[in-house]
Amino acid sequence: MLRTDNEVRITPSVLDRLLDYEPELSREPVTSRAKSLRQLKQSVKRDLEWLLNTRRTAEVVPPELKELNDSLAVFGLPDFTTASVKNTSDQKMMRRALETAIRVFEPRLEDLVVTLEPMDSIERVMRFRIEARLKVEPAPEPITFDTVLQLGSGQILVQEK
Repeated sequence: MLRTDNEVRITPSVLDRLLDYEPELSREPVTSRAKSLRQLKQSVKRDLEWLLNTRRTAEVVPPELKELNDSLAVFGLPDFTTASVKNTSDQKMMRRALETAIRVFEPRLEDLVVTLEPMDSIERVMRFRIEARLKVEPAPEPITFDTVLQLGSGQILVQEK
């Protein structure tokens, strides 16, 4: 017998299952697929902000330690506070760094594309668009995030589009 969309549940991540946002409830309420999908998208947004606002210490991993490339030693992004928004090589480096970090540390996203949005010449911010497909059953769900990097502070804001 085929299951309807409402019967197909989305399993939250381990972190989300461990976090208890409603400790007064002894049991988690049953949620619809639409609500659990919304919660999953919010979880991915939260985790992207954590990832992209973490500064890593290891800049270059020596070739003999290649296993470190997907470990906590390189979790996060390099420090962009000294980068120039007008320098095209800095722009490309920042876009690649975002894309690489997301590919390595956010396994719930596939078919990832990170693009640099056109910039205002006055602002000290860079805008990126993150487009991907969220891995959910029975079919992946398209998802887009508008991301703003404030170069002065290095803070990154992520909003689902």
